[in-house]
Amino acid sequence: MQTLDSIIQPEVWTRALEKYAAATRLTVTVWGPSRDLLLGPIQSSPLFEITGGSGNVLHTSCVDRCFGHSGGSVVAGDASFSVIGSPLVIQGTPVGAVTAGPALTAFPNEMFIGRFALQQQLPFSQLWRTVRHQAPLTAGRLQVYGELLQALVETLLNESLRSDEHRQALLHLAAANQAKDEFLAMLSHELRNPLAPIQIAMQIIGRADAGNAMVDKARETVNRQVRLLARLLDDLLEVSRITRGTVELRKQPVNITTAVANALDATRSYIDTREHSLTVSVPEQPLVLDADPMRIEQIITNLVLNAAKYTPPKGAVAVSASRQHDEAVIRVRDTGIGIPGDLLPRVFDMFTQGDRSLAHSGGGLGVGLTIVKKLVELHGGTIGVESEGPGRGSEFTVRLPIRPPVRDLAPVKSPAVPKAPTERAHILVVEDNPDSREMLKALLEASGHQVRIASDGPGGVEAARLHRPDLALIDIGLPGFDGYEVARRIRRHLGPGVRLIAVTGYGQAEDQRLTAAAGFDLHLVKPVSPEQLDQVIGGLRGPRPN
Repeated sequence: MQTLDSIIQPEVWTRALEKYAAATRLTVTVWGPSRDLLLGPIQSSPLFEITGGSGNVLHTSCVDRCFGHSGGSVVAGDASFSVIGSPLVIQGTPVGAVTAGPALTAFPNEMFIGRFALQQQLPFSQLWRTVRHQAPLTAGRLQVYGELLQALVETLLNESLRSDEHRQALLHLAAANQAKDEFLAMLSHELRNPLAPIQIAMQIIGRADAGNAMVDKARETVNRQVRLLARLLDDLLEVSRITRGTVELRKQPVNITTAVANALDATRSYIDTREHSLTVSVPEQPLVLDADPMRIEQIITNLVLNAAKYTPPKGAVAVSASRQHDEAVIRVRDTGIGIPGDLLPRVFDMFTQGDRSLAHSGGGLGVGLTIVKKLVELHGGTIGVESEGPGRGSEFTVRLPIRPPVRDLAPVKSPAVPKAPTERAHILVVEDNPDSREMLKALLEASGHQVRIASDGPGGVEAARLHRPDLALIDIGLPGFDGYEVARRIRRHLGPGVRLIAVTGYGQAEDQRLTAAAGFDLHLVKPVSPEQLDQVIGGLRGPRPN
């Protein structure tokens, strides 16, 4: 909840309350949540001064009543004097008060004034001289002044709250804009990093004097850097899918020990490259979740990679899994650079990274922990992080509920990978990017296939109608009309006999639904490796229906 002292704008409030004080001839004070004086006294009157100022029992009593009152004005006083007040309420809770007074509410009576002076230990003669020539406020006028004070205070508070919300929104926008700029700079850096070795490797491959070993090493470099670029793009698409709520969990019984083992297999080479020691502790008894196995492994993989990346070489990474009550608890601890206290609350925010200096540069876009948190929450779990500060390492703790499986599923078997076709295939490539089109054509021809190409939607349909290919590889974003329309028209001309494969940069669930609806047999997301292409062509080729 917002604090009163951070909301009140002293200049604005003082100007408004000065006008009220001048009109009513009452002294105004503003009080905070600890009954501390935040503003005032405003327009200090002789009666206010002679009765003890803001420490007078009438004011303190009025403030106490305001804190016990969540709506409307209040009045505190005795037979001769009164102080009116209005509570300051935020989200239904009184957090302060505004008081005005004291006001004489009865014609001066020497006996009553003397009793009040004696009770408050005030000099009677000075008090009497101050009040004997004043006209008292009637009960009706006192009520009107109270209502005016309440209306003014509510208006000031509401405007201050709106102003504070606006200020906070501007701060968030500024922070988001800074994060965006930092992310774009990091994205540019991470995309350029793989391009440099790719460019050099291609120059080596093109040299006539390059030996076979050198060419093979250059090819390996290109393949590795292309996979890195694909992973960066996959991370961006993944976080987009998760934040938009389009991720579907495919739940089945998952043994935590198996998930940890698979995740460590995927990260072992990077850990070894960094020369880290790795310790693993998993339960001897099976600890089974009803979860998406791929996503659970992704959670552990991202946490382990994060630990390895932010730990200087020859550090230590520890991974453990255990059961605590009805939860599976996964911990990933490292001896790395640690997390500053001001970064801890934001460590799971989008594009947040720690020290980005060259000394700690390990690549990545700062979305890995965001993905982890979202995936954990999709499984009904929680994730937390602890660090004693810079240089003290960190520990991430994932807690996932242990629930009986929704259904008794048989173990999922990986589908058999079809072998690449040995016979010659007639293939149509519809792609508007000249380099992609020519390289794909060359690759397929090198595998023994006969290839026709088209650079736009209408040309693709015409080529399919004339040459009747066995299968067609079709991009989605095409000139003329898109790949969806190409697929629909080819289906109308050639029927189900031709196999249609979408090869596109669009890879979200909705994109795959659209390709299936248009008549495609398969949806591939760029970049597609030669091995993957051979596998899917072999799997889709078969006898044409009669």
